[in-house]
Amino acid sequence: MSLGIYFHIPFCQSKCHYCHFLTVPYHSETAERYERAVTKELKVFSQKSGEEKVDSIYFGGGTPSLGPSRPITNLLLECRKYYFLANDCEISLEANPGTITMEKTLDFCRSGVNRISMGAQSFDDSELESIGRIHNAEMIVESLHRLRNAGLFNINLDLMLGLPQQTSRSWKRNLERIIKLDIPHLSVYMLDLDEQCPLHSMLANGSVQVPDESLIADLYLETVEYLSSWGYQQYEISNFAREGFSCRHNLKYWMREPVQGFGLGSHSFNGHDRYANNTQIDEYIQAIESGKSSEAWRVGVSAQQAVEEALFLGLRLTNGVNWDRLRERCSQNCRDEYEIAFKRFLNEGWIEWKDSTIRLTPLGMLFSNEVFQCFV
Repeated sequence: MSLGIYFHIPFCQSKCHYCHFLTVPYHSETAERYERAVTKELKVFSQKSGEEKVDSIYFGGGTPSLGPSRPITNLLLECRKYYFLANDCEISLEANPGTITMEKTLDFCRSGVNRISMGAQSFDDSELESIGRIHNAEMIVESLHRLRNAGLFNINLDLMLGLPQQTSRSWKRNLERIIKLDIPHLSVYMLDLDEQCPLHSMLANGSVQVPDESLIADLYLETVEYLSSWGYQQYEISNFAREGFSCRHNLKYWMREPVQGFGLGSHSFNGHDRYANNTQIDEYIQAIESGKSSEAWRVGVSAQQAVEEALFLGLRLTNGVNWDRLRERCSQNCRDEYEIAFKRFLNEGWIEWKDSTIRLTPLGMLFSNEVFQCFV
């Protein structure tokens, strides 16, 4: 299998009220040291692994589009030094509206970036303000125009379901804007709050309210149906795409294909081990600069754990899993335990089980965490 590469660019202008991702404030001096460290980490790893074929590269964050384009373009140059990039290599960059200039977009395109994933979250300005976003709806549209004028058409937008002040009407307007703007890929995420997030405290003290769970569930099911009627294929719990626009890099995670991560807190999988980098930026940079490993932990994946992963990751995909193949790799006790659970989920209407294929139903996707807990 071809390798996927992930670069974590952790810098953000400010932290959104719901965010629990690994981010740090942007400072040009720290960003320059960080770029040099990631470049060195890439070089050292490539010398150990040898030349491999790469068919996806993903710049996540953070806000990779926040600073100058140079770190992105330089890292892609380094990738081409050490790896064989497939002719159709998917090169994705996460971006936020308000950080996308025409000059940077053209630089990204010239360096090979061919897919943008933009954090829109909502087209309602009051909803955006309630979660601390730095952009408004008009800036989303302006950013889309810049991307398309530069020749970038493979675009994903993120939308969040369950935001403060969100109503069924405002959510329907979001979906209508997606259709009107002809967005080829859409990610729909339900609001999921960590206890450390400011929005969690705001909800606890009653200063904001979010839609109740039954409304969110109804809107999710309506979204699946609505997008299907407009030609979008749901290929994963949160992801919808027109034909030919599924995200290759994200599919690697769900299909347990190898991905090598570089940068702060990045996670990797090589087929038999999972491992991750240090999450403290000063410690990460100092380790790389001193020639030490940036690795914070590494665990081997046993045969049983591989089956568990194949189940809870594969069931995220609408194609589901081939149970006949997986059950051959299970002990008798595990087979029995899993099949009892499958029959219960079948009775609940959460899965469909046809021949050897098991997949979640739209209703089952709403209860996916309960399903996945059986395999972890």
